[in-house]
Amino acid sequence: MNSNTKKTVYLFLNGKSKLDPIDIKIIELLKKDGRMAYRQIAEVVGKTEATIRRRVKKMLEEGYIKKFTIVVDKEAMGYTTKATIKIKPDLTKIREISNELAEIDQVTDVWRLSGECGFLIRVEIESIGDLDPLIENEIALIEGITISETCFVTKEIKSSSD
Repeated sequence: MNSNTKKTVYLFLNGKSKLDPIDIKIIELLKKDGRMAYRQIAEVVGKTEATIRRRVKKMLEEGYIKKFTIVVDKEAMGYTTKATIKIKPDLTKIREISNELAEIDQVTDVWRLSGECGFLIRVEIESIGDLDPLIENEIALIEGITISETCFVTKEIKSSSD
């Protein structure tokens, strides 16, 4: 295939209608700037504002777009320290542990891992000194968990929230 050939990609997910290249471009634009006006998107993709509005509404209804949100600069807000915490759960309390971890403000990510790995969570706090109180006063109080490892992030190379 030469470099001038355009490739059309169609996605099929869980029996939902397919996303065509225009839908994919709309999503790409909204990922970069969720406040981008439909009029601006229409100009970029070569469709009418009404068409963009209809397509976005359909992608929301079908679950391709979950929500519109903002990305906060945590460092500007004072949260300059990041850490990961590996947790071994009581397997009979997985759902409760998941829900309680997700409710803690400083916990930004909760991942359930395969095998005996349990959970890996990411926390963002103002300083290293804030980690012990977070663990002692919130995380360790969750019934059925054992904290097995804590690691501070020394340099962030890439983040999905950028």
